[in-house]
Parts: sequence; C-alpha cells; structure tokens
Amino acid sequence: MGLHITGFLVALFILLPNVLFAFLPPQNTPNYLHTSPIIFTILEQVGRIACLTLPIVFGKKIAEQDINFMTVLMGICLLIYYLCWIYFFIKGREYDQLFKPLGFIPIPMAVFPALYFIFLGIWLHSFIFLVPALLFAIGHLVSSWNIYTQLK
Repeated sequence: MGLHITGFLVALFILLPNVLFAFLPPQNTPNYLHTSPIIFTILEQVGRIACLTLPIVFGKKIAEQDINFMTVLMGICLLIYYLCWIYFFIKGREYDQLFKPLGFIPIPMAVFPALYFIFLGIWLHSFIFLVPALLFAIGHLVSSWNIYTQLK
C-alpha cells in the first residue's frame, strides 16, 4: 500500500476521455430514456469510486508488479476505449454513438472500461480490486444495455 505515480496513471488513463466529455457533452440526448433500477446505479457508482481510488491508494503495489499478459490486455482495452471516444467526437458527439456496437461487441464504451478494471484485479491477484471491478461492470453494463435497448 502506498501512493505512487503509477497508481495515479492507471486511474487517469481511463478518466481522460470523461474529462473531455464533461466539457463537450453529447448532442441530441433523448428525453424519453428510463433509468435502470436503482440497485444497478448504486453498484455502478460504488464500483466506479473504488476502481478509481484503489489504484491511487495502492499505487506502490501496482508499480512493483511485472508487466505481463494482463497489462497487455489492459492496454488493448484502453486503446479500443479511446478509439470509441475518438469515433464519438468525430461523429459530432451524438448521444446514440455512446452505445453503438463495435462489430459484434455491444456497448463497447461500457465493456472496455469494465474489462480494464477486471484485468487490473486479475493482474494484481487481488480481490480488493476485483470485487469493485465486478460491481462496476455489473452496474455499468446493465445501465448501458438498458439505454442501448431503448435507443434501438
């Protein structure tokens, strides 16, 4: 346990597109969308907060780990996530682009950050990281799928 720049970077890398999103929100957000049941919102938010703070708190542990296949998978998830965000901005920040499938992968902008954190937990062999990642994944995927199905 301990702060280290590596932990900050793990959290920052996944947050960068969301910073842009805060200043450049989507266009044409439908007003007819219904939210998911509150339990999924709670799971998503609790998981998200833990997934973003744990790498900072345990940054030293992350920095001490060897790079392996899991870190490569994390990098691939991050790259695909960035490409989805670039596509979103290129397409004029249209709301529905946030939920468009990527080939055979539905809701990729929910799938890839969830996988990023799951792979982080696997890489660290840590339930402390894996459990919040799974909570985030469940909440985020269900909420995103809910919106995706309403937009169809």
